[in-house]
Amino acid sequence: MVSQELLQKAFTSYKAQNFSEAEKFLREILAANPRDAHALHLMGAIGLDVKRYDFAEELVRMALAEEPNNVDFHITLGSTLSQLGKFDEALLTFQEAVDLNPKHHRALVELANLSRDLGVRTRNKNLLEAALNFYTRALAIRADEEIYINIAYLHHLNDRYVDAIAAGEACLKRYPNSYKALLGMAGSHDFIQKYEESLEYCKRALIAEPDRYEIYGNMATTLKNLGRTDEAIAAQKKSLAFVPEKAWLYSNMLLTMVYASSVSPEELAEAASQFGEKITDPLMRDRPFKNSKNTKRKLRIGYVSPDFRGHAVAFFLAPIYYADKENFELFSYSKTEKEDLITEDIKKYFDHWRDIKYMRDDAIADLIEKDKIDILVDLAGHTGHNSLLVFALKPAPVQVSWLGYPATTGMKAMDYRITDKYAEPPGMTEHLNVEKLWRLPDIFCAYRAHPNSPAVIDHPPFEDNGYITFGCFNNFTKITDIVLQTWAKIMDRVPNSRLLMEIVGISNPKIKEEIITRFIKNGLPIDRVTLEPRLITNQYILYNRIDIALDPFPCNGGTTSMDTLWMGVPFVTLAGKHFVSRMGVTILSNAGLSDLIAENIDDYVSFAVELAKDQDKLRKLREGLRERFAASPVMDQKKFARNMENAFRDMWKQWVFAK
Repeated sequence: MVSQELLQKAFTSYKAQNFSEAEKFLREILAANPRDAHALHLMGAIGLDVKRYDFAEELVRMALAEEPNNVDFHITLGSTLSQLGKFDEALLTFQEAVDLNPKHHRALVELANLSRDLGVRTRNKNLLEAALNFYTRALAIRADEEIYINIAYLHHLNDRYVDAIAAGEACLKRYPNSYKALLGMAGSHDFIQKYEESLEYCKRALIAEPDRYEIYGNMATTLKNLGRTDEAIAAQKKSLAFVPEKAWLYSNMLLTMVYASSVSPEELAEAASQFGEKITDPLMRDRPFKNSKNTKRKLRIGYVSPDFRGHAVAFFLAPIYYADKENFELFSYSKTEKEDLITEDIKKYFDHWRDIKYMRDDAIADLIEKDKIDILVDLAGHTGHNSLLVFALKPAPVQVSWLGYPATTGMKAMDYRITDKYAEPPGMTEHLNVEKLWRLPDIFCAYRAHPNSPAVIDHPPFEDNGYITFGCFNNFTKITDIVLQTWAKIMDRVPNSRLLMEIVGISNPKIKEEIITRFIKNGLPIDRVTLEPRLITNQYILYNRIDIALDPFPCNGGTTSMDTLWMGVPFVTLAGKHFVSRMGVTILSNAGLSDLIAENIDDYVSFAVELAKDQDKLRKLREGLRERFAASPVMDQKKFARNMENAFRDMWKQWVFAK
């Protein structure tokens, strides 16, 4: 009886988080009876709470030796093992708890939580499906907001957005003000391109929880997808106001600013510099590198990317596909979450493949240092799932930004940014970059055409249609109001002409209505505009329906512009004053089409109109364009690989001699 009273006192103190007092009562019990299972268990639970995990494991195992069928003891042991990183043992322990009592709600939830965490960490589909099963069983016993949310999350993770939405709706019936459920619904609707619905859920979530940065972040993504970049930037700034230390929020904002016509190059550069000063520059490691300073030895080059997969980046990896393996040893640091057949192909070109997607930034940096990488190349910049915080730690002597992001990273740890003389003529953009600009001969990248791209049609579409069709298949975020107004002028001067565009989410009636309203507001003759959804089946095929492509501005097309020329379609571009607004300049200059580069909007309009009206010129320009483009520096991958390797060698020499 005395021990029961002491145990109750210990439990009361434990619940009040007065662990020292609880431990005093428990020691008194154990002094009288060292095998008291409940005292041992509660002492172990205290050890778990104060992070004395080895101590906790020992005591809970002793308790289980006395009462092997106690479900609560199994749950505490499973939690302890999980904290110790003994995940397989923890799973088995939670499973034993469920086997002892299949309707024990907490046991099911704990087993589901661990299965979910391990499944996410390792992308193990079996564990993810097991987690979904355990959550569903727990939900049948007792409704719980977090369980609904986890079920929706797991469906979303497996691209089952309809099921995720159904789970979210079920949650909101019971918990109508659940901001997590509302945010999950916004995310799932965003993924199925129901952007207007996504915005409505974000607004409801803000009413429920007005101070949640995640809601503003989700809203910004949706607004960007709708082409409402200024509103997206405003939402991202609100998000950052709550959590200014979140690097990925800064990256999202910087990427949106690239697209916005209202943001000057100077403003973008200033925002990137603030990212560096506030987030990354304080992280730089200050310790000597142990790399050999021999300037002629084989160099170890590391490439870091989340996009070694079916992604645009895969078509520009010439220095990897055509590497000089006698002089360069290649290391991949892959953060690719969903690997595919292209991933498997890319792996063949690396000497070493490091999977870093589940590693901490400091552990990745340590691995890079251990590999003695001489030059570390970032392929993502401020795009999604980047590794800029790894670069911030400065794990390699020379660090280079290339390909993925068309502006300065803002980081002092990044030594160089790859460019060329057309995209950034000397003296034009140095003030917009924290990194030193390294201009490659010809062009800053080399294009590899998709092996399944269709043949080019043997005549211009206007010969069949009787009218000129202009087209643009760029990300709709790049299509600013000034661009639409400019295109309206072109169509006004080319009677009966048409405009064909490919837009994500255009099948959604609400989005289509909003876009059409915007087009009309900016003067486009909507009866002569065709809007196609962005579908994988449309890739390349739509080019055979247009005569002339129109490059957006200030954010030009990149991969899309190269696809355009590969498909035998010329495009008109407007030359700006910074890299992202001059990608068209370097592509057309290297393709031998510099007469399609306009220096101002009036010329842009005139060039497009004149080409549309001079059908003989247009016909000759299109004839053999794919072949001429294939023979240009833009597609000379071997030459580009040598140019990049020469740059690496010279960068290395500069680092060595600077020391």
